[in-house]
Amino acid sequence: MHEQPLSRRSIWRYLVATRPYAADVTLLTVADRLATRGRKAEPAIAAHVGLAVEMLRHAFADREAAPQPPLIAGDQLAAALGIEPGPELGALIAQLAEDRFAGEISTPEEAIRRARELRAG
Repeated sequence: MHEQPLSRRSIWRYLVATRPYAADVTLLTVADRLATRGRKAEPAIAAHVGLAVEMLRHAFADREAAPQPPLIAGDQLAAALGIEPGPELGALIAQLAEDRFAGEISTPEEAIRRARELRAG
């Protein structure tokens, strides 16, 4: 609620955290917010509903879109980085998916470069 407009990263993290129930969770948050009472209830409700509309748009788009294959397969990424499959590789793949949604990478070469940056710290 406090970050407006939402960054692509925030949207991605919400969708991932609530997948496959992002729309359902969003509607429940609206129901909860509608129970708000007090002096600032109306502006808080209006802000929350506006945010919920945006999240629902993304949730339904995510639900209807064909899954995008990763920019680079896990085994190819592991070979490029010289690492073994495991939790580190999984975390890198997840971060690369977020970076792609955020519009920061769009090619396999950019994915490898970003993974190297992430590993370097």
